[in-house]
Amino acid sequence: MTDQTTTYKVEDIFQDIKDDDENVLMTIPPEVSERMGWLPGDNLKITVEDGTIEIVKIEQPKDIDGEK
Repeated sequence: MTDQTTTYKVEDIFQDIKDDDENVLMTIPPEVSERMGWLPGDNLKITVEDGTIEIVKIEQPKDIDGEK
């Protein structure tokens, strides 16, 4: 798979959660889900580094911590 980078505005992806000052709701745009082949219920690993969000599908929930 080739590296595919897409840039979105923060306000298009993140929304505040009422009465929750520590978390936000992240919406993955439908075109990204479709391009990546992600479906509702898929397990995704989300990494944030240097202002970049990387999202990859994991096959088994226990892969989240890097353990098998």
